[in-house]
Order: sequence, then structure tokens, then C-alpha cells
Amino acid sequence: MNGLSQAMQDAAGELQRISEINRGARRQRAAAVALVLRSLECSLYGCESRGFVARRARQEVEALPAGAERALLLRLLLLEGSPAAPGTAALIADLLVDYAYELEVTRRLPEAEAVINLALVFAPPSAAVALHAGRIARKQARHDRALELYRRARELDRASGAIGRLASIGEAVVSPDPFPRLAAVLRESIRARDFDAAAVALEERARLRRAAGDRAGAARDLSIAAVRYVDPVDRARVAHQLADLFASVGDRLAVREALLLALAVGDASQRDHAQARLHAISRDLGDQLGTRRWRSFQRPALVSLSPTPRTPSTRSVASRLARWRMQLESAVAAPA
Repeated sequence: MNGLSQAMQDAAGELQRISEINRGARRQRAAAVALVLRSLECSLYGCESRGFVARRARQEVEALPAGAERALLLRLLLLEGSPAAPGTAALIADLLVDYAYELEVTRRLPEAEAVINLALVFAPPSAAVALHAGRIARKQARHDRALELYRRARELDRASGAIGRLASIGEAVVSPDPFPRLAAVLRESIRARDFDAAAVALEERARLRRAAGDRAGAARDLSIAAVRYVDPVDRARVAHQLADLFASVGDRLAVREALLLALAVGDASQRDHAQARLHAISRDLGDQLGTRRWRSFQRPALVSLSPTPRTPSTRSVASRLARWRMQLESAVAAPA
């Protein structure tokens, strides 16, 4: 048995195990993916029940709700009959990476780890795939595995250096003393004019600072990260994090300013979440105009779990945050 066959069996077995220890939709989804991987393995290496496994896999996938996950699995099944064709292995690897990302953003990290580990075997040595696998391992608190994968990504990135910088950020985060290493990557990213990497470093440092109780430092890093990011969706994500941070200290006026930025630049789900939170903040502030303006009859897709103290902050940074917000909104609205 070669390494790829073993990897496919390991991934399918892990997903089957996940399905057995869960219930409901998660159980159904994990079982469907396990069948898809077994069908691909049968197509590659042959098995007596190949036709049955392929039909069963398709039935299970078609029973899933419509969406990105179902579409990706159906695309994988389309390759079931011709996995030996030139370029098919690379296409399977790409689909596995896309699917691992979908699993990651829906917080099914054990499933994401099983899928991305299989992609590492299918794909030729790839810095991007190693970086993705390292991030999933870090979120699973598997720091030794994350370090190994981040170092592999850095070593493989010989072209642009952009992936290597992101891998260095990951290494810093899982290291015993992350702050000096993050500062070094931040300086390197700015010198290279890699502003996205600089923003990622700032966002990670903000998370660590907040965990250490340094809320002012975290707010400063998040504010600068929003400026460094180019993608409006990244800016809206940071704005929601700022809103969480200010909510934790009772600065409701600053919370409102951060949410107004998310409303202005975010995608549909980020805007819906911002509107729901703006309605709640307006109600807490006794702002009847805001309560009517931000009222929504739709259930928000996301729920904020950030605690809000009973006693509001008496010193607000809302005026400074308003200037920051208007500058960012002007930058987004300016023609390219």
C-alpha cells in the first residue's frame, strides 16, 4: 500500500470516527465526506464494491443542504471516474484545500485537519497548503505540529516571500515569547510593503494583548490593522473585534462607532450582524432614533457573546474612533 492510499484511508477513517461521536447535521456531513474519500480511493486503487460506494457517496452528498460544502463534494465526486488523468491529482488537492477552508470557517476543525492533511499528500510541495495546514493545527492547539508546518511553508516559499511572512507570524504566535517575534515580522512586512501581512501581525498581537489584559494596546493594534488591510471584509472583521473590545469596558459610544464602520464596509453577513448590534446598543443608550433606524425583522446570522458591563464607561474614545472611521470610509469610497 503506498503513502497516498494510506493517507486516504486515514482521512476517511478519521471522518468516520468524527461522524460516530457526533449527532445530527455534523454526523451526516462527516459520514458523507468519509464516503466521498472512500469512493476516490476505490477509483484510484480499485475495490470490489467500487460502484456501490460511488452511488452511496453521491446519495449522501445530494442529501446535504445546498451550499458551498455540497458543491465542493459533488465536484470531488465528478473526478471519481478519472483520478489517473493528467492534472487530476492537483485538481483534487485544490478542491480538498477549498473544502478544508470551508470546514475551518464553520469551526469544524477536526474535520478540516483530516482533509488538509490529505491535501498535503495529494499536492506537490506547496507553501500555501502547508500554511493553511499550520493554521488549522494551531487552532487545534497542536503547537508542535503547527510549528513544523509553518517552517515547511517558510522554506517552500522561495518566490514572493509573502507566504513566508505569514508563516513567520504563525510561528511567532505559537512561540513561548511571541511579542518580539511579531514585532520583527511586522517591521519586515512594512519594509516589503506587504501591508496585508503587517495587518495580520497586528491583529494577532491585538489578540494576545487582549488576553494579557492590555486592552488599550489591543485597541491600538486593531485600529492600525484596519488601516493596513486592503480588503473591506478584513476591515469589517477588525471593526467587530473593536466593538467587542469596547463593549468589554462599557464604552458603548465607541462600540457604536466601530459597528458603523462594519456596516459601511462589510459583506452582507457582517452588515446584518452590525445592524443587529447597533439596534441593541441604541436601545441600551436610550437612543430612540437609532432603535428605529437599526431595527431589523430578520434573525441575525451571528450573535455577539461579548460581555457588556452594567456600568458604562465614563471616559469614551468615541470621538477619536469617529475620526478614524470617517477616514477609512473615505478611503474605501475614493475612486481607485
